[in-house]
Amino acid sequence: MKDVLNNVWLKRCVSVFCAAYAAVIALLTYATFLYDLVFVSGKQSSFFMLLAVTSLIFMLLMIYTRDMFVTKLISVTLLPVVFFLLLFNLANANWILIVPPFIVALVIFFAAGTGETVKVIMGTIYLLLYVLGIVVYIVCNMLLSGSAVETTLDMNMNPQSSVYQLYKGDLVHLNEVVTEENAISPDGRYRFYMTDVKNSSAGEVRIYVVPNGQDIKLQFFSLNQKGIKKTITNKGVRGIVPNVGWTYKDKDDGTQELCLVYQLTPQDGWRENGVTSMPAKNYWEFLGFS
Repeated sequence: MKDVLNNVWLKRCVSVFCAAYAAVIALLTYATFLYDLVFVSGKQSSFFMLLAVTSLIFMLLMIYTRDMFVTKLISVTLLPVVFFLLLFNLANANWILIVPPFIVALVIFFAAGTGETVKVIMGTIYLLLYVLGIVVYIVCNMLLSGSAVETTLDMNMNPQSSVYQLYKGDLVHLNEVVTEENAISPDGRYRFYMTDVKNSSAGEVRIYVVPNGQDIKLQFFSLNQKGIKKTITNKGVRGIVPNVGWTYKDKDDGTQELCLVYQLTPQDGWRENGVTSMPAKNYWEFLGFS
């Protein structure tokens, strides 16, 4: 049995198999760069257990093959991959997704059979990458996003939050406005959503339009499209749920234009905003660029 475990070709095969783990983590990193990862309610614990057990198994396999070239390569590339995974998920606080790969990356970096000189040099670089990268991330978000707190207005609001208390007297109306039938445009291409914004002034209610049908739903989580949204208005009054809906407007050339119509308060008149295209995708939204 010992001779089998010490077989160099077995170790090479296992080492190549371990590359699948690094590939999955890289794929998750890329996915969370393009999408918001939102866990299915009640599935967080199951996903964490699955990821933790899988990470433990692959960590042990990488320690077993620590002298193989592929494992050495993984040991010096996994930490920067996990750094970007951390960066793209800090805003959502998806620690369930971050912690197991980080532990694996850290352990295998020190356990792999790479030379001490390489470990010292790369370790210094990665330490600076993590420290300076997180500092830059925090500074960018503070400068670009400010102190405003934005909360989506829907029936999933935390009943213990101050935002919920602000709108709890109008929940029946809110539920009517944000239903899927009302929020999605007649052609199915767009949907709107509203947010409450708490800032240093009186605050506001914003209405956005985003693409519809571009989310990817998986067993444990969904990947929701991000970085593509059109601001319809930011003039809403906090505590008042606007009336919002869809309509078509006849144009001079005989065609019809899809419009979002809204009434910010019962005393206001109805306004409309044409929705014919969306802005280009903002890939730097995670840094606070709006």
